[in-house]
Amino acid sequence: MDDAGTLVFVHSCNYLQRIPMPEHQSAILKSKYLNNWGFFSVVAVPMSIAVLLKTVTVDLSSGPGVSAMITFSVRLAVPWLFFAFAASSMFVVFPGTFSQWMLRNQRILGLCFAAGMAWQLFFIFWLVIFQHAYYMENVFAFHSLIEQIPGYLVLTAMVITSFQPGRSKLSARQWKLLHKVGIYFLWGVLFSAYWYELFYYDDIQVIDYVYFWLGFAAWGVRMLAWSKKRAQRPVSS
Repeated sequence: MDDAGTLVFVHSCNYLQRIPMPEHQSAILKSKYLNNWGFFSVVAVPMSIAVLLKTVTVDLSSGPGVSAMITFSVRLAVPWLFFAFAASSMFVVFPGTFSQWMLRNQRILGLCFAAGMAWQLFFIFWLVIFQHAYYMENVFAFHSLIEQIPGYLVLTAMVITSFQPGRSKLSARQWKLLHKVGIYFLWGVLFSAYWYELFYYDDIQVIDYVYFWLGFAAWGVRMLAWSKKRAQRPVSS
């Protein structure tokens, strides 16, 4: 971005910052049900109910049925990772009540993602253990394991260190490095999966486009935040 473009960008962000949010909307975002563990319950409980209801519609004694549950559960989880990925940058680019709410609940957004992925992991184990032949013939791919296993390890480490007992085992620098590298890694795994889906598969669904562009937008906000911070740095003489 050149100097003129950066200047326009900064002025645009400052203008958007001055647009007030209606008081009733601001009050809603301060509700205990939309913050911290109240918000987690609002997301995780319906998510779990949706998964359980979905199991009634598929044949869990068949490989395709369990595979459908894996796909369904990850689709419930993905948006929360993208929201968590963009939260801190949204506050930089569009300071305001809503972006402040996102930043305040960034950890909870990440835990909502983890809750959905826990269901996916449950059905993956189900598939491997009870439908092993189907898994080996139709699902297993070594290159997928290279992404999935580190992804789950990183996610588990981030969840554990999201709570004080786990966080106390790391220095401030180690914690920041884990969560910054981790969130980029998880975003990259998910975004690349939808990119691959759109460019290499024929059975594309609308939700694949939605999640691809949602992931791209989350990355775009991160880049805009970086540009804004860079534009606001004092120029050295």
